[in-house]
Amino acid sequence: MNQKNKTISSEQKWIPDGFHFLGPEESKNRRNLLQSFSDLFEREGYSEITLPSFDYSNSFRSQLQEGVESLLVTKDWDGNELSPGVDLTLQVVKGMAARSHWEENQKVYYFAKKIRDHKKRNASRREILQIGIESLGKSDTNQLISQIQILRKLWDLTLPNKSFTIVFGHSSFFRSLLGILGWNDEQTKVLRQFLYTKNIPELMSLAARENTKESHMQIIQILLKPILANEMSVFQKNLESILTKEEFGLLKNDLETISSFFKVWNQQMNGISCIWDPSLVRDLSYYTGFMFQGYVEQDPEPVFAGGVYNELYASFTGIQKDACGFALHLDSLEAMLNKEK
Repeated sequence: MNQKNKTISSEQKWIPDGFHFLGPEESKNRRNLLQSFSDLFEREGYSEITLPSFDYSNSFRSQLQEGVESLLVTKDWDGNELSPGVDLTLQVVKGMAARSHWEENQKVYYFAKKIRDHKKRNASRREILQIGIESLGKSDTNQLISQIQILRKLWDLTLPNKSFTIVFGHSSFFRSLLGILGWNDEQTKVLRQFLYTKNIPELMSLAARENTKESHMQIIQILLKPILANEMSVFQKNLESILTKEEFGLLKNDLETISSFFKVWNQQMNGISCIWDPSLVRDLSYYTGFMFQGYVEQDPEPVFAGGVYNELYASFTGIQKDACGFALHLDSLEAMLNKEK
């Protein structure tokens, strides 16, 4: 066999990049891990649901921020555009909304694969096994914290010797700040993209090119400075000193909600490192309140994420139902487990 035949191009690989084959031992380990998670969720009062592998593309496009994600699409027999599950929370809420007349548990969990085309990963499609829980009907402080407590139990069950840090943001507060900046849709889209990718030099250059006034430049500087959760009073005072009375009034309700949440957090969640990041931007538009992402040392990508989405259920049914939840990437957990062995 000559050298040419020995050379295998990327198109001829056994498994495409970003996808994985698990052998018998790996599959057994994964099944045992998932069973322990199922037992935990069931004890906490959550019921399992099963999600479809594909859904209508327009469902996902309605919630993905433009320019952040692109979809892998195909067509069904009727010519409708379909995509693999790229956002599983949306599918959970959509599926449960379709059964709104059923008397079923509204606290649910799932294990499902998603495929997303990440531009931050050189546009390579990746298949990810995701674990998630969603609570339909409640999203107040106590409900959100109870879910994070479940997340901590899950983490202690899996990686008790490895800590994580939760980074919180708030979508309503962030949108109010954008309103104060007064940028048009195109400017805001670029701003969101730079914040999402944490491209600070380009962000500051953009602000300078747009002749952003001094007080608003100071707002952008504040956005870029995450702080510890117990320093919210300092953050609020800094904002109040920069903004006009009218501008600060636009943020008052959100700031009271955020401060109240962290007061409860500091009382109940000792031992979890927590940061407030006012610039936290998710690539999904359905969040209405708190958003959070979890990080471990030496990994730039979040290993879990979640938040509040009080308007998503109503977008399918017209019936208002608050909701919150989180999702965790099992692949990331397994990689950390393998490193510990």
